[in-house]
Amino acid sequence: MLRHSYHPLVLAIIGLAILGIGIQLFNRPGAFITQILVTVGIVAILIFVMKTFILPRIMRNRSPFGQAAHTSNRPTAKRAVPFSNKKKDKKKTVSRPLIKRQSNVKLTVIEGKKNKKKNRALF
Repeated sequence: MLRHSYHPLVLAIIGLAILGIGIQLFNRPGAFITQILVTVGIVAILIFVMKTFILPRIMRNRSPFGQAAHTSNRPTAKRAVPFSNKKKDKKKTVSRPLIKRQSNVKLTVIEGKKNKKKNRALF
């Protein structure tokens, strides 16, 4: 049993395509094979051009998030980092009192029925 039903126009086009291929195969098999080889050749050339020229440009112009994700997946070599304990010791810690910011926004309450449901059309 078919799960999907196709539009009759799509079925008619597919049926005519199969009929045309069958007629061409029986009437002119040499031309049919030539046409198939030319089609396969054109598709192969298009795939080669896409992989060689177009996809590298697309990959080069990726979003910054894609670039960050790509570089984070690469294994990185660990570098020797010189420790500078002297600079950390020289920093003076200044303790400042924490000041809470107050907003200048005045909030008002709009009175009305809060539990009232909206009339919406049901389809």
